[in-house]
Amino acid sequence: MIYELPLVGFTTLAQTAVGAHIALSLYQWKNLDKPSRELHIARFIILGFMAIGFMCSTTHLGSPLRAFNAFNRVGASALSNEILTGSSFLTLAGLAWFTSLLNLGGRAIQKLLTALSVVVGVVFMFAMANVYYIPSVPTWFSMNTFVEFWFTVLTLGVLLAATLVQVLGLSRGCATKALALIGITFIAFHLASIVLQTLFFSGVTTAIHQGISQLQSLSGYLTAQVMLSAVAIVLWIISAFSALGKSTRSALLCITFMVLMVAELAGRNVFYGMHFTAGLY
Repeated sequence: MIYELPLVGFTTLAQTAVGAHIALSLYQWKNLDKPSRELHIARFIILGFMAIGFMCSTTHLGSPLRAFNAFNRVGASALSNEILTGSSFLTLAGLAWFTSLLNLGGRAIQKLLTALSVVVGVVFMFAMANVYYIPSVPTWFSMNTFVEFWFTVLTLGVLLAATLVQVLGLSRGCATKALALIGITFIAFHLASIVLQTLFFSGVTTAIHQGISQLQSLSGYLTAQVMLSAVAIVLWIISAFSALGKSTRSALLCITFMVLMVAELAGRNVFYGMHFTAGLY
């Protein structure tokens, strides 16, 4: 059973976009002297992920125009804060890409917009997690919610950045391997956190709900997340550290990204499937 499909898509794609944007920005500042056509394409693809994520979220609202109503309670509503910071991130990241593409405002303005988009992206991720930090939902009212969301940023986001760097010819030797090592390490830590989160979920009980019973109905998704994440680690290691040709390495990284994307979607379905309140319903 799929739970809250629009929100599964929105949160996963948005976190992937933010993580990739941050990783690619840091990679650019460290390894690339100036923007290139390939870098512009990479940033446009990342913006596409974010835009598709927002389209998923509007289907959950029923009408895209309802999103504008959320701005009425900025500061008081976690959902309003999420929409504000998310739209601000997309705007700033889009402006950074656009000014760089057309060489507007000079390098200083372009770097400033990129830096601001990175900062707002981080704030956006915390705002998103805070939407689900609800006292009446004991399975979500935990730091596990923040950890789970941030691991998607640090795994799938970094992998998307690494894939774009490789496919578009932006790779720079040791820097590319370092990016792979960082991403692989985060996936390994994420696997460990999944175990801890599962133990936490199984111990949650309310008047009429038991976490262990709900987990049993979601065991297929949980198993898929763990197994596919492990497969992604192996594939990424082969791609980054084996003597493969550029085209083979690029194809393997694309497959790795798709495998980890499916794993994260399965895991996010577990997260939404574990929604139950502390009351009698």
